[in-house]
Amino acid sequence: MRRNRIIWFALPLLVLASCVKSYEPLIKSSDRSKYVVSGNITDAGGQQKVNVSMTSAIGDPEFIPVEGCLVMIRDDKGHDFDMTDSGNGDYFAIIDPAFLKAGVSFKVIIHIPDGTDIESDYDKMPECPEIDSVYFILQNLPTNDPEVFEHGIQFYVDLNGKETDSRFYRWEAIETYEYHARYPREWWYDGVIHHIWPPDYSRKVCWRTSLIENIYSLSTMNLAENRYKQFPLHFVDNKTTKLAYGYSLLVNQYALSEATYFYWEQLKNNTRNDGNLYEKQPVSIQGNLHNLTHPEIDVMGNFSAVSVKSKRIFIRNVENLELDFSDYCDPMRLERGLREIDPMEYPVFLMDGINGYHLVQLSPYCVDCLELGGTNVKPDFWPE
Repeated sequence: MRRNRIIWFALPLLVLASCVKSYEPLIKSSDRSKYVVSGNITDAGGQQKVNVSMTSAIGDPEFIPVEGCLVMIRDDKGHDFDMTDSGNGDYFAIIDPAFLKAGVSFKVIIHIPDGTDIESDYDKMPECPEIDSVYFILQNLPTNDPEVFEHGIQFYVDLNGKETDSRFYRWEAIETYEYHARYPREWWYDGVIHHIWPPDYSRKVCWRTSLIENIYSLSTMNLAENRYKQFPLHFVDNKTTKLAYGYSLLVNQYALSEATYFYWEQLKNNTRNDGNLYEKQPVSIQGNLHNLTHPEIDVMGNFSAVSVKSKRIFIRNVENLELDFSDYCDPMRLERGLREIDPMEYPVFLMDGINGYHLVQLSPYCVDCLELGGTNVKPDFWPE
């Protein structure tokens, strides 16, 4: 009788398991391989960049660059600017700032080795005001637990544009922060004890720079003035080493055309995650690029002409914010001596002691800040 109960209990589980099937979307062959073009031209001067790639399969996403293209930027004044193929789908051109003026329109023209011709619409470069201010405010954000809050700093930017400036904006936030390894490199073991003297401090201090991968966009079209106070950027909590030794934020403020603004709004809506199981399906994002050879095949991406202003701020020792972070260093006592170390781990660093080394194994994070992806070369803009 007990056996029958087990069988009847297991049967619903088998039925439920048999109902779970992987979903394979039906994708037209014409949609499997589309060209993707991304890039813009700015009034900041220097190198202008356009990237050409192809879409990949949903089940096997990868970056597929397209090389060997003839790429040119053209303005509405009759000037053409050829771009150089630098590999990996990247094309660059250096354009004299005298040509990069507000009110001038630009488009990109691409000839691909397979004979496909792609062009964008003209996009007019607007006026961009200076960044009014970038700052932060201490904030406590609620969590899923009503009694627990996330402590940190919230960044904001203020906009103060003239009537002749653009009414469409996007901000890009790039953070740089200093972080430390806990110990210098001194004692290490690879079957034989080695001693570095004087201790090597070259990998104790590092800096890491990252683009904040959020889309910050705003239109002031429906506002009485071309101004906005406390537009929120990103939040940095107190559980990270980012605020321990120094934090710098570079904010780039881009003035956009209306068409480019709505392209970024589509991207933002597609990437927004509300955590709802039944949230809406992503929309097909329409840029300003056209396949002239095969008009029935869409071209993904967008090409724009933007003007930009930048401002950098530096933060150290945030008042009234207690930090609570881990440096990922977890020393391990070798209870059975050096024979406890697996040769597959060589070389292994050991903790320094008063009369030599201690039988304490240090993880790579303890002695090498490069292990966390940064650089030990101090940025030019970093204060003393």
